[in-house]
Amino acid sequence: MSRSSSSRERGLAEPSAALAAVLAVSVGLSAYALVLDGAATGGGPAAEPLLERVHDRTTVGGVADPDRFVTVGGGALTGEAHANATLAVAGRRWSVGATPPDRADGGGPTGAVDRAVAARRVGVALGPGRVRPGELRVVVWR
Repeated sequence: MSRSSSSRERGLAEPSAALAAVLAVSVGLSAYALVLDGAATGGGPAAEPLLERVHDRTTVGGVADPDRFVTVGGGALTGEAHANATLAVAGRRWSVGATPPDRADGGGPTGAVDRAVAARRVGVALGPGRVRPGELRVVVWR
């Protein structure tokens, strides 16, 4: 008695069933790709990635240095014609990049500027041994 089945007894898929399965998988993958493509473009400017870039370049050990922010932080804005980064602490403020426009200055569909803002709390070194809580803020607009 043979353990393997003969070639006639093996399970085979009907050609139409196999084609239907391939078609269903193709349609599913296409729909998934379209949804991902629409989600990635969002339509407006994104400030979060730029905030991460500025934060990574201007902080050491989680503490931002204003001098480093002014010299290195602007480098994170390279290639961003419409971007501004601001470091604020204890009534003092340092800013790099273009001056952000008012919301009512733009050519957006409602007359307002299409802009995105991202902010994060950071420690700011104001001197040797003096670290105060501050805010790192990035504005990106079109």
